[in-house]
Amino acid sequence: MKILISSIKFELNKILFLLAQITLSYFHYLILIFLFVGCQVGPKYHCPLPEIPDDWKAETATIVPTPYYACWWEVFNEEQLNTLEQLAVANNPTVYIALERVLEARAVAGVKKADLYPQLDLNGKYSDTGQLFQFFLPPGVLIPNANKISPFFRIHQFLYFLTASLNYEVDLWGRLRGEYASALYSAEAQQQDYYASLLSLTAELANHYFQLRTFDAQMDYLQATVDSYQKNFQLVKARFDKGIINYGDVANASLQVTNAQSNYEDTARQRRIEENAIAVLIGTLPSEFSLESNPLAYPPPVIPAGVPATIIAQRPDIAEAERNMAAQHKLINVAYASFLPSLSLTGALGYSSPDFGQFLKGISRYWTFGANAREPLFDGGRNCANLREAWARYRVASGEYQQTVFKAFQEVENALSNLERQDKQSKLLSSSVKSSEDVYRLSSNRYKKGLTSYLEVIDSERAKLNVQLNDIGLLGARYLSTVQLIKALGGSWEMSCSD
Repeated sequence: MKILISSIKFELNKILFLLAQITLSYFHYLILIFLFVGCQVGPKYHCPLPEIPDDWKAETATIVPTPYYACWWEVFNEEQLNTLEQLAVANNPTVYIALERVLEARAVAGVKKADLYPQLDLNGKYSDTGQLFQFFLPPGVLIPNANKISPFFRIHQFLYFLTASLNYEVDLWGRLRGEYASALYSAEAQQQDYYASLLSLTAELANHYFQLRTFDAQMDYLQATVDSYQKNFQLVKARFDKGIINYGDVANASLQVTNAQSNYEDTARQRRIEENAIAVLIGTLPSEFSLESNPLAYPPPVIPAGVPATIIAQRPDIAEAERNMAAQHKLINVAYASFLPSLSLTGALGYSSPDFGQFLKGISRYWTFGANAREPLFDGGRNCANLREAWARYRVASGEYQQTVFKAFQEVENALSNLERQDKQSKLLSSSVKSSEDVYRLSSNRYKKGLTSYLEVIDSERAKLNVQLNDIGLLGARYLSTVQLIKALGGSWEMSCSD
């Protein structure tokens, strides 16, 4: 066994020496090939610079620096929201799907990268062949007693084969590098899509959370209203029992109570829907999840919009669209390279023997080297069509990038406009709330003194209820607009909160 191993090592060294001699013989050709490998054809990529405004339209847009937050939802200083957001990032299937797409795109890029390197394989083969042959004599050749010789004979042959084969496509014009770069840019775009999915998920959760807290505040006020209406009902009923008023006032008072109770139940129904939505977002069954009442009480924090130019750098969907555009542009270079010659190198070193006794010995050495060059002459317009397709796909990606940028500025402007108008509306509603309380107090006193009917009290109660509910709803809307602004600005200033 030791003698056999030593013999194999000796023969392998001889093969490597032979390979070195061949490499030196064709060294100048190899140098020429490597010079060509550095070439790339096709236009260079330049990211289009969209028109960016100098400032926002909203008068209240602030450009002052904001305190640093690793995760954007921390700006609300809500411990419960922080916990829910972390659960959503950790458990929501949407995040898993987006992450697996990133890994898939990276794997595709790895496959394209492998094409840049030589492919080395070890091939082993054994065959035992028995076959019938027929031979023919050339015209004019005469063999004595040829009619007594059968033209048919059988051959029985063994073959023992073991080689290391190499295949390498020389990337003369950058076609393979272009395909790899395109796949790599697509993977980077997919990673930005992952960040965009995180931003959408966390923003959606925040919207449901603040909407639920808005319903909490409305339910608290409606419960207090029901209690107040029930006291009024008892007072009106007592006055009716004493014969001071007619039964119509009792019926109206009872109607006010049941209407308020109905509004309370409808709000509770909507709260339950928001609670169920939060459960699904954090990866929990709705039947196993509940949140305690936590009504909104304070206005949302002020979010600085910054300068418009920062939107290009912060929004993951813009970065995704730009990477997709770059990936499509690389495929244009690939299409141009398809018009030019291609060169493939092949080689094999090993052993081939029809006799096992001579296998893996010097006499059975086997080697082959070759090159294959190809230049397309006529392909029915395939390469031209591929080039037109690549340009069209790039123009589509470029248009999508421009549209994404426009949409981003629109979303920021909408959010700023909402916050600006809602702030003014809040001040007006605060005045309306005070006025409605004054009107209700005056109408109640007038009714108790017998100066007016109970219908005036009902009207003032209804107006007070509507104004109060609108004021609470506006507070919730301001929170939702704040979340909308943060999302439109791109969310976090870093992505560590997704780890």
